[in-house]
Amino acid sequence: MNHGALTALQGRRMRQRIRVRPGIDQRSLDGGVPEYAVLMLIREATSDDLAAVEDLCDASDRPRWTAAMIAQSEHRVVFAAVSDDQVVGVAKTHFHPEPDGAAPAGHYLGGVVVTPNSRRLGIGSALTAARLEWIWAQSPSAYYFANEHNTASIQMHEALGFRPRGRFKEIRGVTADDGQAELILFEVSR
Repeated sequence: MNHGALTALQGRRMRQRIRVRPGIDQRSLDGGVPEYAVLMLIREATSDDLAAVEDLCDASDRPRWTAAMIAQSEHRVVFAAVSDDQVVGVAKTHFHPEPDGAAPAGHYLGGVVVTPNSRRLGIGSALTAARLEWIWAQSPSAYYFANEHNTASIQMHEALGFRPRGRFKEIRGVTADDGQAELILFEVSR
């Protein structure tokens, strides 16, 4: 997994600098932070975030997450990305204690929603890195699946070390494009 972007990890709270202008490699800046860098806090979501998460889902044309979907438990986590006191992204995990067909038991990365004007800035990657850090404290492996046409998500996860495990019409009751496309199951190990 690429940990180079993380600048601090304190328990389950992380701060990350993300670049706003594409094509600039921050490692080449001699440790300096350019004026266009953004400081973002990754923290566990709380019930107080529900209205912001609903607004985020609405802006992204995605189904609204419910209070139950952002509730924490010992088997899953939901992280929020916050910049300028605004929730700009949210992501969750799922734990499945039993295998389901070809899908193994274990910790899965769940949905990620990033506000449209904050996409392609590394927020999804930062939320995924935070979720993986949480999973690594529980298990040596993590799973993720995506619609075969979701190339942005697939590329991001492959960059974090995920490798395809198989292609399926259905995984854990989920289909892609009403069964017209395949889902790709990915795995990464610590």
